[in-house]
Amino acid sequence: MSSQKDNKMDLEGKQILNASDENTPVKRDKWDKKVEFFLSCIGYAVGFGNLWRFPYLCYDNGGGAFLIPYVIFLLTCGIPLMTLELAVGQYFRSGPAKAFYKACPLLGGTGYGMLTSLTYTGIFYNVIFAWVIFFLIASFITPLPWTNCDNIWNTPLCFVRNTSNANLSGTSPAQEFYLFRLLNISSGPNVLGPIRWELALLLLAAWVIVYFCVFRGIKWSGKVVYFTATFPYIVLIILFVRGLTLPGAANGIDYYLRVDTEKLKLAKTWRNAATQIFFSSGLAFGPIVTFASYNKKSDNVVRDAVFISVVNCATSFFCGFVVFSVLGYLSHQQGLPISRVVAQGPGLVFIVYPTALTTLPAANFWAIIFFFMLLTLGIDSLMGGMESLMAAVVDAKPKLAAYRPLIAFVACVILFFLGLVMTTQGGLYVLTLLNFYTAYIGTYIIAFMEIISVTYFYGGNRFAKNLQRVTGQPIYLPMRICWYIITPGMIVVFLLSLFN
Repeated sequence: MSSQKDNKMDLEGKQILNASDENTPVKRDKWDKKVEFFLSCIGYAVGFGNLWRFPYLCYDNGGGAFLIPYVIFLLTCGIPLMTLELAVGQYFRSGPAKAFYKACPLLGGTGYGMLTSLTYTGIFYNVIFAWVIFFLIASFITPLPWTNCDNIWNTPLCFVRNTSNANLSGTSPAQEFYLFRLLNISSGPNVLGPIRWELALLLLAAWVIVYFCVFRGIKWSGKVVYFTATFPYIVLIILFVRGLTLPGAANGIDYYLRVDTEKLKLAKTWRNAATQIFFSSGLAFGPIVTFASYNKKSDNVVRDAVFISVVNCATSFFCGFVVFSVLGYLSHQQGLPISRVVAQGPGLVFIVYPTALTTLPAANFWAIIFFFMLLTLGIDSLMGGMESLMAAVVDAKPKLAAYRPLIAFVACVILFFLGLVMTTQGGLYVLTLLNFYTAYIGTYIIAFMEIISVTYFYGGNRFAKNLQRVTGQPIYLPMRICWYIITPGMIVVFLLSLFN
């Protein structure tokens, strides 16, 4: 009986509302063009982390040697898990909540875990998006407000570093602009302080932007990504070419790629490579499953997974050249070794890179295109998250499909109010806490549960046969070995290493 129902869904592409209404199919949206699916997935996966995290990890974990564990985990974890998520969404024609329930009712909470983690991530991610808007607006001020120490938010410790004062200790204008103008940061994590209404309004603006990008579903967002997913590549190429013309750029790139095989002996190097694969691919959060659910059931999921994963990883690698060419220039400009100017995380894009931009001719132009690029990176990631949340509601109550704009509005309003705590003076500490528990621990746990629910409960071989029947493409033995043994095993090892 169960197999007959599966076959009906496989061959006819129909989604059943419930047991009492089995003959009522629900028409699901489909991408107008395949390129919209690819742009949406790549735009979602390529985010802030590709720019501010991978280059530093590569530099700090053996340079070119870091690519060895990175590629290994791409092949054994990234691509297999990407294939699984695409296959689950495409085969079951549902977002993560309903798709994983169909695969294994006992572990149906896996999809809800994805959506919960996605919600928390979306809350703090949009706060960073608001910071980007703040810097973008400030980029129109001449001179750039983080150029000197003559502003009311600057402290006596502020000084503009150059080769003549390289050995002095203090804070840069960009660092003080970030900490005291943008954040007006509190004295510690136990002091939240009042809401920064300036940031709160920008957070509201950020959610308004997201709403108008997603309120009509993929028929609209699929068109938006033609710009938002391609514009960052145009700017990255421009910044790369400009960076190569700067003195010291070659030295920066040399540091980025310098091979240190001794780092391969450290567990930290391998853990960082695995974490980056998950972190930068957007796996175990749900949007990949959701995007795939709008594909044709006959699409080649392995080909799609390989393409998306390789483009995402290649983008991360290219970002390293963009970042380190400028860091090499900044090192030359300030008379400091690379190790003194390199940074990761928000410090790279809100302090170090803006500092370098102030020394260039037409500094405002470079700052504007840089932060507008960050804006488009943020939009794509947030669009994927919102689409997943809306799809979950529609999957649960198909009659609400006609009310997508209202669903998107309610979701944006709720998430805006939940994010207000991170616009306080101590909001950075809250954001850091959420980031650790959702982007690290939560990601590993959910990734383990999703692969177990499909391979061991639904049946990995059964799932592979079903996919071959509807796509005409086999899931070869190496992929199934990864699903059954290698990928879940590695996830467990690196989850445990977080607590070591």
